[in-house]
Amino acid sequence: MSEVQPNVTDGLVPASAPAWDPFQLMDRMDEEALRRELEGAATTDLVYVVKEGGQEIVGLSKTGVDECCMALVSQGQVIREEELSYDIIGEGDDREALFKVKAARFAVSPQGQEVRLDQVIGVKRQALFYEPAQLDLDARVPSRKYKGKTYRDLLQTTDGRDYLAWMAENFAEAEIREFARRILAGEEVVAQRGKQLNPHWYEAGAMKAARNARFRLIPGNVRAQVIASARSSGQTRVVEAQPGTLRGTRASTPAQPSPAPQPAAASPAPAPHSEPMAETAARVGPYAPTEKQVAFYQRLAESPVFTEEERKRAFEWLATKATRQTIKDQIDWLKQQVELRRSGRSAA
Repeated sequence: MSEVQPNVTDGLVPASAPAWDPFQLMDRMDEEALRRELEGAATTDLVYVVKEGGQEIVGLSKTGVDECCMALVSQGQVIREEELSYDIIGEGDDREALFKVKAARFAVSPQGQEVRLDQVIGVKRQALFYEPAQLDLDARVPSRKYKGKTYRDLLQTTDGRDYLAWMAENFAEAEIREFARRILAGEEVVAQRGKQLNPHWYEAGAMKAARNARFRLIPGNVRAQVIASARSSGQTRVVEAQPGTLRGTRASTPAQPSPAPQPAAASPAPAPHSEPMAETAARVGPYAPTEKQVAFYQRLAESPVFTEEERKRAFEWLATKATRQTIKDQIDWLKQQVELRRSGRSAA
């Protein structure tokens, strides 16, 4: 299992893009979530899981990155987006926008004093046009009057057939005019629309560049905590792919949506003493511990020779410092304390 950084190259599946890989798939799901946000519908998926065969790739959604930033606030740190810029490249339907966002992380004291810690740049290549789904009888009709209706639905009513006749003569897109004419003639036809302008290209590119910048400023242990919490609370969207089809083909098949999320706890991170360690492979840092080391550390820390306060501090270290300091020294110390205290009790 591996955690992936948000993709910074692919937009809303432009026609020139290769078939989905896990990065593109997560990027598309983020774009769908952004469109729902713009329409006033909040999304609760914090984590994306792409499965193929026995492999899993785990990544944070844009909402998951927001959750990580809120978790940092509880630790006295704030991430701020400071600057946004973009350039348009290419011509015609192949135009793309290159977004760049500068973000910085600050430590904020309870009295409001700030210290600037670090600064990064996040980038995103966003296509202005995308290739829509193919035209067939079960495709939805691009009409406000018949919103949500398919071409098959319209063929079954007099009013619907009248509207299709109007589309065959007057619709702006030549591909749809031809498609409407042929299905009215009784043909079972499949066609393809031309490239469509993404009406939200600016919002999507800007938000995803900001997401990429903020992601770089979030410590690995915070990401791991949010991922573990999201997976245990059902705030995860799982996508299945047929074996061998995830790369090099558009045959990726989305799984059913994840179950409705349970109410989130007041704190975005689980309590240190109950933190699930299933996501240890997602840890990053120069001293990232192995799953075996984490399990051994936990067993030692749970020994009855330690007080509840000592145990709490041990788990807090594991949650906040295990990627920046070697865990071996901590394990050696815990082991030594267990042996000494047990010997002392036996002697008493």
